[in-house]
Amino acid sequence: MITIANIIRETGLKRSIIFFIFAVAITIIATVITYIINPDIKEITEGIGNKLPDQVKESEGIKKVWSFVVNNGFRVPLQMFILALIPIQFLYLLNIISTVALPGILFGIALQVNSIKGLGIIIATIPHYAFEVFAFCLFASVLFELNQVVRVKIRNVFKADEVGTSLIKKVLETIKIYAILILPLIIMAAFSETYIADIIFGLFE
Repeated sequence: MITIANIIRETGLKRSIIFFIFAVAITIIATVITYIINPDIKEITEGIGNKLPDQVKESEGIKKVWSFVVNNGFRVPLQMFILALIPIQFLYLLNIISTVALPGILFGIALQVNSIKGLGIIIATIPHYAFEVFAFCLFASVLFELNQVVRVKIRNVFKADEVGTSLIKKVLETIKIYAILILPLIIMAAFSETYIADIIFGLFE
């Protein structure tokens, strides 16, 4: 029987928490560095804006939620999944690093411009940041095990006796956990980013 407890156990919760702490640390470091070096604010914000998908920038309401789900719920996990199939450890963390570094840069800029509103932006971001980044970290923990299987299969090519878990079985397990646990968390993050963030930020205006 499939239960949330079993799925969380399969993802390796401790490893997910370690990845999440790593991600938060990157965001904090990016915030501090950006605040200290005082970069060209206009150039940085334009550069970050150009990296956002057009449908995300132009959408509102439920359409914006769907745009976030498409980008963060399908495109990013697919990229992570593909990187996990490459027999090099931790490549799939590159998506998480880029995802958490950008908010840090924006936080640093926001604090430079207006410390009160900057703090409001940071607090308003916390709910969807927590859902989204932790979902990615859970997925990365699952991909850690998938990548292990891939590397074992590569090593088995040069061995007479094959050992290890079936790659197909592991891929199916990864897809199952993604569908039952990861995607719902990202959908929650999308709703939070679209609606709750504005409500929280409004308290600081």
